Amino acid sequence: MQILVALDGSRSGGIVADWAADRADSLGLGLALVHVVPGEWVYPREADRQLAVGRADDLLTSEAARLADIFPAVDVVTKRLSGEPAETIAALSSDYELVVVGTDRGPGTEGQGYGSVSFQVAVTSNSDVAVIPAVSPQLRSGVAVGVDGSAESLDALDFAAGEALRLDEELIIVHASGPGPEPAGDTDVLEASVQRIKVQFPAVIVSARPDPDRSPGEALVAAARGARLLVMGCKGRGGLSVLLGSVAQHVLLHVQCPTILTRATPEARRSAY
Repeated sequence: MQILVALDGSRSGGIVADWAADRADSLGLGLALVHVVPGEWVYPREADRQLAVGRADDLLTSEAARLADIFPAVDVVTKRLSGEPAETIAALSSDYELVVVGTDRGPGTEGQGYGSVSFQVAVTSNSDVAVIPAVSPQLRSGVAVGVDGSAESLDALDFAAGEALRLDEELIIVHASGPGPEPAGDTDVLEASVQRIKVQFPAVIVSARPDPDRSPGEALVAAARGARLLVMGCKGRGGLSVLLGSVAQHVLLHVQCPTILTRATPEARRSAY
């Protein structure tokens, strides 16, 4: 299996590729570097399109060579494609272990984001998606994950525990329902999540973080500010017509750290608490 990295030629592209390559190296996976050149309709002249194609080839070649020097054990391949970038990347997603994209949204960035490629890829992909902002990994610790008792959050919880084990980090389980009376069973969701990890991942250090004063999206953004990684379940199943859940949407518009959106497997849906 391979990890797909969508390169866009931005200055932060190296950070995205390094994060993906480090993960591929740790898991024994291959790496596919992909750059999508917009279709011919974007360019007023053929010479402009050829220039874009040449730059794409140079980007892929140089990035593959750079990563090969840093991660010699990782098998790196390159693909130059043509089309609408987000749609093209999402169409490939089913064939990859993970799709990794960057974002120009740093911490604190406000506003709507459907126009960004990273947001559209997260919405429409059929696989797990990692969104990597240009933030320093220094002084960051812990793998944060949000739970709400759904099949999607169960899948994200198990994924996050595996990441905490791999990275030798504490697992921070976040549960929030927003201001107001706590719905019946909310405390049980958090306790059940902690117990599940203690049984299935006994080597992982777990901390529970109830957050009754924030909405789920706000609680995850707050937890991610100092975290090394944030994991959350995506309730969309992928495809161009899917609508991303409001929690995931809020988090993607305020990306604080590398964030992985998981999509629940059929087994997870059947075994949700």
